[in-house]
Amino acid sequence: MANSRETVSDAPRKRAAKRHRVLQQGRIVLGPERLLACTVRDLSGRGAMIRVAPDQALPETFSLVIAGHDLRTMTARLRWRRDDLVGVAFEGEAGPFR
Repeated sequence: MANSRETVSDAPRKRAAKRHRVLQQGRIVLGPERLLACTVRDLSGRGAMIRVAPDQALPETFSLVIAGHDLRTMTARLRWRRDDLVGVAFEGEAGPFR
C-alpha cells in the first residue's frame, strides 16, 4: 500500500467472531529470510488487529506468525489500515486462540 492511512475495506464493524484483547508478539513473513516484528492487539478465529510501523508497506496477503501459548502461522489478508493499526482476516479456519 502506498499510503499507510488508506483503508482496504470500509466494511461495517460487525464481527463474525468475537475478538479477544491480547498483547502477543507476532512476525509478518515478507520473504524467505525477511520477518517484520508486530504486536497482536486483538484476536479471533477469523482475524486479528496488529500494530506495525505506520510507514511499513505490507502486501495484500502474508503469513502471520503469532506467539501465544503455542506458535501458530496463519495466512492473513489485509482488510483495513489506520496509521499503525492493521486489520487482517485469516484465510481458512484458525480455530480457538488462547
